Amino acid sequence: MNLTNLKISIRSLLKNKIQSSISVLGLGIGLGSIMLLVILVIHEFSFDKFIPDYNSAFRVIQGDDCRTPYLLAEEIKNEIPEVKSFFRFFQANNVQIKDKNGQILSENLFAFADSSVYNNLGIKFRYGTPALSRNEVALSESMAKKYYKYENASGSLLIVKFNDDFITLTVSGVYEDFPSNSTLNPEFIADLELSGEVFGQTQRMLGEYGSSLNEFKTWDRNYFYTYLFLNEGSDSESVTNKIQKYAELLDQERWADAGYSLQPVSEIYFNSNELNGNLFSRTGNKDELKYYMAIAFVILCISVINYIFLTKAKIIIRLKELGAKKAMGATRFIIQKQVLFEAILIASMSVIPAFIIIIPGISFINSTLNKTIGSEVFSLGQTWLSLILVIVLTGTFSGLLIGSNISRISIVQLLTGRMKKIGRKNNLKNSFLSFHFAVFIILIVSVLTFKKQINYALTNFKAINPENILICNLGTAELQKQFPVIKNELEKNPGVKMIAGSSFIPPFNAFLPINLKTEDGSVRFDGLIMGEGMIELLEMEVVDGESFGIFQQGVTTIIINESAAKEFNIKAGELLNGFKVRGIVRDFSAHSIHSLIQPMAILQQNPEKMRLMAVKTNGVNDASVISDLQKMVRQISPEAFIDINYLTDNINQFYTREQNQAKLIGVFSVLAIVLSVMGLFGVVLISITRRTKEIGIRKVNGAKIFEVLTLLNKDFLIWVIIAYVIAVPVSYYTMTRWLENFAYQVGLSWWIFIIAGVLAFFIALMTVTFQSFKVAKSNPVEALRYE
Repeated sequence: MNLTNLKISIRSLLKNKIQSSISVLGLGIGLGSIMLLVILVIHEFSFDKFIPDYNSAFRVIQGDDCRTPYLLAEEIKNEIPEVKSFFRFFQANNVQIKDKNGQILSENLFAFADSSVYNNLGIKFRYGTPALSRNEVALSESMAKKYYKYENASGSLLIVKFNDDFITLTVSGVYEDFPSNSTLNPEFIADLELSGEVFGQTQRMLGEYGSSLNEFKTWDRNYFYTYLFLNEGSDSESVTNKIQKYAELLDQERWADAGYSLQPVSEIYFNSNELNGNLFSRTGNKDELKYYMAIAFVILCISVINYIFLTKAKIIIRLKELGAKKAMGATRFIIQKQVLFEAILIASMSVIPAFIIIIPGISFINSTLNKTIGSEVFSLGQTWLSLILVIVLTGTFSGLLIGSNISRISIVQLLTGRMKKIGRKNNLKNSFLSFHFAVFIILIVSVLTFKKQINYALTNFKAINPENILICNLGTAELQKQFPVIKNELEKNPGVKMIAGSSFIPPFNAFLPINLKTEDGSVRFDGLIMGEGMIELLEMEVVDGESFGIFQQGVTTIIINESAAKEFNIKAGELLNGFKVRGIVRDFSAHSIHSLIQPMAILQQNPEKMRLMAVKTNGVNDASVISDLQKMVRQISPEAFIDINYLTDNINQFYTREQNQAKLIGVFSVLAIVLSVMGLFGVVLISITRRTKEIGIRKVNGAKIFEVLTLLNKDFLIWVIIAYVIAVPVSYYTMTRWLENFAYQVGLSWWIFIIAGVLAFFIALMTVTFQSFKVAKSNPVEALRYE
């Protein structure tokens, strides 16, 4: 019997190639979309579960900060018997490495850890051994291929620059790349003792205001992640209570109310966004994931509804065939079984277009959402179980729905080829059509709002002008000392309008807290450290007093913004916490517009200790300016990594997440357009099939093509208008909530809703007209013969 049903189903698919192809393609789009998001969910919830005994692994949190002192882990291990082992972890950015050809590259995933990290995380070595001494380093397989091609890298030399000078490390071994579902992802792992070399970078970054930060083996410096692994059966709450005593050893002014807590490693990925110092690990967002899953589920629903519409349209042609089966003794169950079998067959065939979406879709999600889904997700049983369940449930649901409807029709109706009973449910079908277009309108409003807000964020920086500004990183002590020389030489280039130095150049995404200490305490400000001329270069307005002049060693004056002046009722020339206020600048955007402008204090940097150099150009001869700057950098510091960017490009990175969201919603919008057209195609096909004789009679009585098209379009366009009425308040509420993520935001413009509505109306009009035109211009005699 199943073989017979298979033959009948295949014959039916081949007989109605267009409808069958559209059914398979449409359902495939829905299956691909939902499976793509199911794979993402499976991947996101699997983070760090590859770690051996991950249920007994915890990260120590200090207050609301992920970083802890170097000394903490050893104290805990020595005094608390429930702790089986530990490792500390630190990761450096912008580490310069010299390859075999002498070219200098910059790497951002250079880690330092205790030797126990390898066993605790289950790191497997391709060859060689872990780095166990200060002069060794272990490489990931990817980095070994990058720097040593396909040679055995064990015993090779790696020339690295952490601070001022290059040092040589020996490659001890090569380990397998960390799994894509690991929150930690170091490409290099060196001994923890070597991390002291890195902390001099921070000292150089702050220039005149840096301190001896390279001393890290104290209770006062919180630099490291601390991971604890408990003995089997140990109570994490008991351990948490025992480690509270170490809070007494901390800097009490800073950590007065900060206790310790243990964060399970399986919760790090989703529960670290609100923690400070989460610099070295990947993070996810559960709410964002729910949002994408909801969209994918809606896409699947639309696909199933489309399939039902198209199947009903196709079954109208087969009514007499089904009627003959019933007349020959086929029961309702047999009819239902045949329809169900065909539905599951089409759902199974839809896997082909589904995988055409899934495979490139994974790469798209990885690039747009900064995810790390790897091929190993297909080795998980739950991935294939989910795929099978989605196919079976989709096919079964649609098959049962259609089959139960068809099987109840009487033999007489089937043999006459009429479906009056089904025809009475047009309102239900058209309401589903409204659902299609409502989803489409909501997605279009979302995309347009995303684009408008992002454009506003990139072009509306308050009281600052970031256009035509090149930023050069002065990454060596030689370059910093020679900044005045570089400035004087580069100003000779006719494309240069102005040059200034700084430790931080706004807008920048991080925050630099500055404490102005006095005998009575201290006040914390949002801070900047800038050199002479930077205020003028950025076109910031001084509303009281004056800008920085020539730097004077030992003399500390500050410039504050309007918010600070208002909060402390200070004018230029007066003292703020014992510091003389040289000038007051108009409030400006120092960071992204996600955050409000805060009271700010600006310190002046020593011209020989600038970390960054800003070059204001005329926007015409930038290539010449960059070339001259590169030559000077090479002359002064031949082994420096040349890092030159536009300030506007740096700003653009602030909103990468929102831009990627817009891309993803844009893709879903395209899918919604395709599926909406398919759904409309099915409904129109059913309607035209049922009204063919009516159209013929109207044409015999003199109806023109335009009148017939108007008749057929009118009913459908009314349901698009209903969709618009539903979609506008929903999209308004959704986008209002999204805009709350920005401290400074654009309003929801009326024209966004108009464009979305007009676009939906136009697509519906074109689809119905295209379908109806063939019937409207056909010979009415053929239409009258239809029944």
